[in-house]
Amino acid sequence: MTPAELQDFTHAVDGVLSAAWPQARAAGDDPDGTALRRVWAAAAEYGWTDLASDDALDAAVAALGRLGRVACPLPLMDVYVTARLVAGEDELAAGLADGSIRPVVAVVEVDAPTVRFVEAAGAATHVVLLRDAEIVVRRIIGVTETPGLARPSWADVSLAPEVTWRATPGATAIEDAKALLRLGLAARAVGAAERTVEFSIAHATERVAFGKPIGAFQAVSHRAVDGATDMRASRALIGEAVRAHLAGRENWPLAVQLAVQFAAPAAVRAQFGAQHTLAASGYFEEHDAPWLFRRVNADVSLLDAITLAAGDVADVLIASGHGLPALELGERAERFRTEVREFAARFAADVPVVHLDERNNEELRAAAVERGYLTLSWPEATGGRGASVEEQMVFSEELAYQRLPLSAKGAADMLGAAITRHGSPAQQARFLPLIASGRFPFYLGYSEPEIGSDLANLKTSAVRDGDEWIVNGRKMWGTGADRAEWVWLATRTDPDAVRPHAGITVFLTRIDRPGFEAQNHTALSGEISCSTFFDDFRIPDEDRIGEVNGGWKVITEALAQERVIMANTAASVLRLLDDLLAEVRKDPAGTAGLPGSAKRQLISELAARLQAARVLVDSSVRATATAGGGGRLEAPMAKILATQLLEDFSEAAMRIFGPAAALGEGVPDVPGRGAFEYNLRLSIMQVVGGGTIDIQRNLVARALGLPR
Repeated sequence: MTPAELQDFTHAVDGVLSAAWPQARAAGDDPDGTALRRVWAAAAEYGWTDLASDDALDAAVAALGRLGRVACPLPLMDVYVTARLVAGEDELAAGLADGSIRPVVAVVEVDAPTVRFVEAAGAATHVVLLRDAEIVVRRIIGVTETPGLARPSWADVSLAPEVTWRATPGATAIEDAKALLRLGLAARAVGAAERTVEFSIAHATERVAFGKPIGAFQAVSHRAVDGATDMRASRALIGEAVRAHLAGRENWPLAVQLAVQFAAPAAVRAQFGAQHTLAASGYFEEHDAPWLFRRVNADVSLLDAITLAAGDVADVLIASGHGLPALELGERAERFRTEVREFAARFAADVPVVHLDERNNEELRAAAVERGYLTLSWPEATGGRGASVEEQMVFSEELAYQRLPLSAKGAADMLGAAITRHGSPAQQARFLPLIASGRFPFYLGYSEPEIGSDLANLKTSAVRDGDEWIVNGRKMWGTGADRAEWVWLATRTDPDAVRPHAGITVFLTRIDRPGFEAQNHTALSGEISCSTFFDDFRIPDEDRIGEVNGGWKVITEALAQERVIMANTAASVLRLLDDLLAEVRKDPAGTAGLPGSAKRQLISELAARLQAARVLVDSSVRATATAGGGGRLEAPMAKILATQLLEDFSEAAMRIFGPAAALGEGVPDVPGRGAFEYNLRLSIMQVVGGGTIDIQRNLVARALGLPR
């Protein structure tokens, strides 16, 4: 389906459910399956039960998400996979489509007369037994409810001795069906959890405690942000898995496994967090939250009954010799990826893991300038290539993966965009060629000792004196200031302006003038950052970018780009994962244990989180481009997920490989050539640089409508 068609379909599903199963509380009012049979009849009437005939997996998964939002256990994926398995059997297919045959699927080892843990048994007519390479369909002749977490209750069902239909579609078809069943359960659980998160955010804006809305307390708002981030990443991963299946990609089952691996625990985590925010208001069954809680946790628990022969994510990655599935960015972008990989290969041989100084990489800079790679994102009218956002992302990913630092590209992306939009024609003529040359060493003059990332309250002052400005103040943590020639400097030019965003002006100026001093500090990573001091430092007005007191627009233009760059940590972690897998494959059992081991479970979790970060980075880049520098949700969400992952991944490598992973690059035969210990040290900077992830959570909270 096209996006518009899928949206219309989703609205139609909501309309049917509002009449037939109007709210999550309906889950507690249907002990005999009457309401569920009514929903099933409506599903047949409107063609939901015939989606498999059109290979409309996207519609089936979308519908399951909407079913989850009202805690409705209609087993739509069971119908979908059954229809795929019985294709060519006209009578069965017709019965599935018109709703006269209402199947539930059970994965079993033997063809037994009874089946346990059956969902929607009160409305179903048949059980489809999946075992090895065989499918057996039997009629339900008895239902015994088994009350517990699930509502409507699961059941033990008795099956007719006669076989309605039997076939041997093969092990691959059975495994594919099981993968889709797992995807359906995850999609429904995510739908339920996401709805509860929405309830909790609304509650946090309305519920007042201690004189203010509870959403103003960071403990509450950050919990809501984490839940919303998990749900957005889960939906993106599920969507990516659906696209992989519809495109017929060979590794689509791995895409499904990654989606389920991340989304299932994320749904449980988000549900608990939302329940904590709702507190007593969401604890009693007059509210929808308890029924959604049952839906989330019941669906996730059913996943354990559907195991795949290939094993978990780690088992697949270790055995296959391949890495994570690529995110398809379109034919044009993928052609460009081939070009960039060929370009990067010239410089990637024996490239060091640790880059503390780029000055020895002059050949890379010159080659990138020659090909116009630095100014990919610039309009052609300003000397750029006018590349699509997908092409820009490809370039950033490939260089990050190959560990080829190109700070000149950061200057072009961050400063170039701001100068193009806010600089005068004279400034564009002056600065853009310098930046495009790649010979523009600069640092960001943003953070200050007392304010950190709170740029709206910066104190470094700039006072006008004729055609100059006199600057006094101190900036902190200026990475690259030890070798910079320029500073992108944010100052306060109106101390009486109404804050937070007024009274700020931005300059781009040289620092080789009286009144400037830098003091070096060595970071945990070994990198040099500086405290820089401005003492009656004079800046000509011609170096002012944008309007006087209008600097906040200029800052946000550059910050949006910076956050996307920081979030692209995901590409670096992808390289770390490939390095880790390469080491594990040398001795899988000895290094990571047998399938099911704690180390393999850890690798599965990290791989799924990485894929989630990658799809959010993709969303953030697209949103930033389409929203004119925006991406108010996606960009900070991407950073939250990706940078936390770098910490956890590097620390996990220590547990997987032991003390050897704590050795540096210069020691022979170190796992990952020292990349694990270096990135463990670097990870703190990734989390706090460009605005700590706590600040990013505040940004997301505002975008979600939570109070300050």
